[in-house]
Amino acid sequence: MTQTDHRPPRLTAETWGHAREDFIAGVSCAVIAERYGTTDRSVRRRAALEGWRRRDFLPARVAPPPPWMAGPRTKDEEMETDPALEEVDAAESTSRFGLLFNPHPRTLRRFAFRQAAENAAVDRPQQAVAWMRLCQLVERCGDGLDSDAAAFREVDYVRAAYLHRINEAIAEGRVEDDEAAAEEEAAEET
Repeated sequence: MTQTDHRPPRLTAETWGHAREDFIAGVSCAVIAERYGTTDRSVRRRAALEGWRRRDFLPARVAPPPPWMAGPRTKDEEMETDPALEEVDAAESTSRFGLLFNPHPRTLRRFAFRQAAENAAVDRPQQAVAWMRLCQLVERCGDGLDSDAAAFREVDYVRAAYLHRINEAIAEGRVEDDEAAAEEEAAEET
């Protein structure tokens, strides 16, 4: 006795398009399967893969995803659940602000050591090692940085003096006079 293959025939893209329209209109999968000569399972699978949704589908009825499938929460959401995180965030931003606008080797060394300790505490050894390397590098060249460091470069002082003169000229209303004098000097030179 020979076995016959009971698989339904493959549907064309056009036929699947009609099946999709019927599905969206609210026709049951069993009726669609019978109408187009396929199985109920094939229709359900195709609908799931392609994301077919019925017109009366309400996303609110869907249960929220389990916690392990939810994406990471934002900083604001975390602070809502634990108000103590606001103080931590404020301290962290103050620390980073100080590093950015008032860099000092001792401050950088402390920051790097704290980051290394935090990463070691939460079982991130690679990050902890990287922060400790930074801490050691700052320790080695810290004295040289202290002696070489100046708050501003020489050109910054020149810019500040220029801006100061412009602000004084604007306050006294001499801006137009200065521009006219500059044009007269240019005319005399030619």
